Amino acid sequence: MNHLAYKHALQSSFWILFICLKSNFSLKAQTFINLESGAFYTEINDIRNGINGTLFSLKNDFQTTVSPYLRLRAGCLLNEKNHISFLYAPLKMVETGTIEKDILFDGKNFKANIPIEAVYKFNSYRITYNRRIISKDKFKFGVGISAKIRDAGVSLKNREFLRENFSVGFAPLINLMANWDITQKMGVDFLGEGIAASKGRAIDLSLSGRYSFTKKLNGNIGYRLLEGGANGTNRYNFIQLHFIFAGLNYAFNNNNKVP
Repeated sequence: MNHLAYKHALQSSFWILFICLKSNFSLKAQTFINLESGAFYTEINDIRNGINGTLFSLKNDFQTTVSPYLRLRAGCLLNEKNHISFLYAPLKMVETGTIEKDILFDGKNFKANIPIEAVYKFNSYRITYNRRIISKDKFKFGVGISAKIRDAGVSLKNREFLRENFSVGFAPLINLMANWDITQKMGVDFLGEGIAASKGRAIDLSLSGRYSFTKKLNGNIGYRLLEGGANGTNRYNFIQLHFIFAGLNYAFNNNNKVP
């Protein structure tokens, strides 16, 4: 991530934490932190760089493996209705080997049957606001907007060349949150964020089961889908990644459940 985007993301996270901590003294607020980890595998990762670049696949032309990942989210729920949070979600894959075709990438021809390293990075920094419009004892549902900064791209390297196309971009997203309490200790959670346009889309969906260990601590086990990409004149990249995860959620006050 470049220095300016990193600075903005860091400032945003500090502001969110400041608002949440300050709200604990003046409003009914739940400040929380969520740690998610697990493994993901690649279903689609098609890439082209350059107007006349070669379309290749990290899934089919390389031997992608199951990889670990980590996500961290911190924020607060104000007055049991307004969810505000900051997400840090790094993601990186490194694939090495030889492939059976030449790849024209960023104006350089990477010859077939020569050892090559491909690096795919998709780091996401996201500020989320969600307003609950249904708030019943056992079911809650909200809609909102998210501001996403992504630091993403691909690099190829062999004994002759190193070419990179990493860049930082911004996208507004629509988000939906739903929570269903089956019992006092068990429930189901859904979080979806996404947007679609003529040249691309970004979708992040998760569905998980929840178990409350205490009033301040609960855990989730679930599935996440990350899908989308962009079709530009110089660059093309579409992905579909599948995640199996476990998460821990901790609230810093004793009066309410973890959001």
